[in-house]
Amino acid sequence: GSILNCGGHAYSPAQWHEFIGGIQSAAAQKTTGIHVLYGIDVTLGNLLFWRRLGPQQIGLAATWDTALVRKFAENAAVEVTASGIPWNFSPVLDVARDARWPRFWETFGEAPKLVSDMGVAMVKGYQEGPAPIAATLKHYVGYSRPLTGKDRTPAWIPERQLRQIFLPPFAAAIDAGAASIMVNSGEVNGIPVHADHHILTDILREDLGFE
Repeated sequence: GSILNCGGHAYSPAQWHEFIGGIQSAAAQKTTGIHVLYGIDVTLGNLLFWRRLGPQQIGLAATWDTALVRKFAENAAVEVTASGIPWNFSPVLDVARDARWPRFWETFGEAPKLVSDMGVAMVKGYQEGPAPIAATLKHYVGYSRPLTGKDRTPAWIPERQLRQIFLPPFAAAIDAGAASIMVNSGEVNGIPVHADHHILTDILREDLGFE
């Protein structure tokens, strides 16, 4: 059900159109005729064909400049759109509280308020700029607080901390109109998040109003 782009190579817009065009041609031959919705991880420090390279999120957080973040996101969206891709797996809205965690550098840091403001700016840059694409909030939720400090290992987070520290950036970005959400691939409090009714339905759908 998925086509994962994991090569880590820089391609020209023409090459991207060739790849995705081939995928769509194959999809058109299916009995359903349903096209593939292609998405990609394009962070500001890792753009599609390396024409413009921006700081990673932790570097942008150090500026405290939401207008700058929005501009970088608009620039990234232009390149994604030029490559024929409508959907971006960004921004990272994990609040990073453990320096052992190896993806700390992908985040906007440890402060929920700053992560929220930067995340909203990035979502608006992607979705409301000159070349709109769909933003993806990730990794909902608690991904950045594994008990061991190692990536993709179980997290144990009290409900109060979950709501006061880790949820606010997602709530703010949802209110800003974020189009999609990537779910934490690990488990929180003993339940895999992909199967957690409390996190995915009670909180995400009902409390935060994500549709």
